[in-house]
Amino acid sequence: MSIASKVSKSHDSKPALVLVHGLGSAGTIWKSLIPELKNEFTVYSIDLPGHGEAALVNGEEYDPRSLGAMILRHMHEVHNVQEMHVAGNSLGGWITLEMAALAPTRVASVTALAPAGLWLEGPTMRIPPSIDSRILAKITQFFMPIAFHLPALKAIGYRKITHLWRDLSYETCKDSVIAMARSKGYKPLWEGMKSKRFDSKIDSRVNVSIVFGSSDLTLPAPLAQEKSYLPEHAKFIRVPNCAHVIMWNHRETTIKLIKETAGV
Repeated sequence: MSIASKVSKSHDSKPALVLVHGLGSAGTIWKSLIPELKNEFTVYSIDLPGHGEAALVNGEEYDPRSLGAMILRHMHEVHNVQEMHVAGNSLGGWITLEMAALAPTRVASVTALAPAGLWLEGPTMRIPPSIDSRILAKITQFFMPIAFHLPALKAIGYRKITHLWRDLSYETCKDSVIAMARSKGYKPLWEGMKSKRFDSKIDSRVNVSIVFGSSDLTLPAPLAQEKSYLPEHAKFIRVPNCAHVIMWNHRETTIKLIKETAGV
């Protein structure tokens, strides 16, 4: 089972929070949130197959529902965690919604940050639209300190993701470049989500918050934010002056929304 995870906690009695990153990213994307989140939770940051420290195994299914089942199995077999709150961004947001649909007695809440899958028709293109960012990441990983201070390069890498690319810190850029450049699972997970959309049913027992930035350039409204697919009890929240990777632009708001959805 090709899932990896890191645990951050202050003591064992706090509820579990599982964090799931998006395509071409890694568990490091949550780094700035974890110090505060672990005051309320035992935090598990996941590396999806072929991302971060997770292996890529031939023969596994990498569609979002299968990845959700894989994480649930990993949490049980590796960490002996039966009940959890979950939060995810982009593809990770879609995966957390599938986790709630698969295991409503185990998943207490979902905070889906700009989740993929809420489109009328799933993407069919052979090459992911972010392929240029991946190519640039493969090149710039070797001279990040220089690349970060070259506005033209920074713009090429991030302006399709966020209009606030100038504000991204060196640490954020370094982690995201390394994750993207080394993500062997980038193409397999893209293949797993192609031509699909989120159409699973989530039990009303699970608290669900769907959060989009008002300036999401990656999954814009109305093309990729179809509310009719969501459970009736889900909260739909729009964050002003915010792009696709919501925790980059609004760290404190992201932490607040995860806590509120979890009811802690």
